[in-house]
Amino acid sequence: MTHTASAPGKVLLCGEYAVLDGAPAVVAAVARRAVAHVADKPAPLSPFLAAVHAELARRHGRDAPATLRAARVRVDSSALFDGEQKLGLGSSAAATVAAVAAALADDAPPLIHAVAHRAHAAAQAPRGARGSGADIAAAVWGGVLEVSGAGGLDAPAVRPLPWPADLTPVLVWTGHPADTVSLVARVREFATRAPAAHAACLAELAAPAAALAAALDRGDPTAAVAAIAAGALALAALGAAAGAPLVPDATEPLLRLARTHGGALKPTGAGGGDVLFALFPTPDRAAAFTADSRGRGVRLLDAPLAAAGVRLAPSGPCE
Repeated sequence: MTHTASAPGKVLLCGEYAVLDGAPAVVAAVARRAVAHVADKPAPLSPFLAAVHAELARRHGRDAPATLRAARVRVDSSALFDGEQKLGLGSSAAATVAAVAAALADDAPPLIHAVAHRAHAAAQAPRGARGSGADIAAAVWGGVLEVSGAGGLDAPAVRPLPWPADLTPVLVWTGHPADTVSLVARVREFATRAPAAHAACLAELAAPAAALAAALDRGDPTAAVAAIAAGALALAALGAAAGAPLVPDATEPLLRLARTHGGALKPTGAGGGDVLFALFPTPDRAAAFTADSRGRGVRLLDAPLAAAGVRLAPSGPCE
């Protein structure tokens, strides 16, 4: 029997850049999914699907059933795009995880995490930014996670985090995809020329991530909002020090608007565009921000947080 596999996108809430050096970060899966299936015949593979095929061949051999299926995997990740533009929700990670599950015909998270992490890192390496693997972790496990020990060949450790009932997120689409590789390169250049200053900036980024995880653990919406506000300031400080537009000037009106409604707002992931994450301690404050934003022509994104992780379902007759 053939299978259809799906995996969610992600939003990196706090700890960006610091997570690349092994510090904890907080990431959430979002309810937009890449969907993979095994086609009848092989076809040219994208770099990420080719990396999945290569990793399965390394682990199981070129003639293993999973490897042969990987040569025929097709993925639809259109839910993670706005037309031709990436939304910055981890489309390549979601596609990689879904492809691994379809090829393995298995949705056991530990196995998929190990394979997908190495495959995704291998596909990203030629671009000069292997990534932390937080997006892969979200696509595999779903929910809201604290990710730690990232940056190596092995999949990072994950710890599920609770989400307080009143704590309400809002996602804003900037309309401008971020050039993640360029931004990461500029931050790395900063690390080379000013290692002490870079380390201080990363420490400032890591602290709000730890504070956010602690606030979620104890169910404290006010402290969670404060952590997001601190994370925005830390990201802006890193951008200023590195000469990289991690918090674009165009986000400032929305930052002020979120504060007006008792919340906080910050860029997600590498910053520089893509999706902005706003957080409010109560649903009514989030609703007021939403109404005010729409009245100003701001585009909000329908992508609820804490979505389920990778899933596999039968889709057809025997191969």
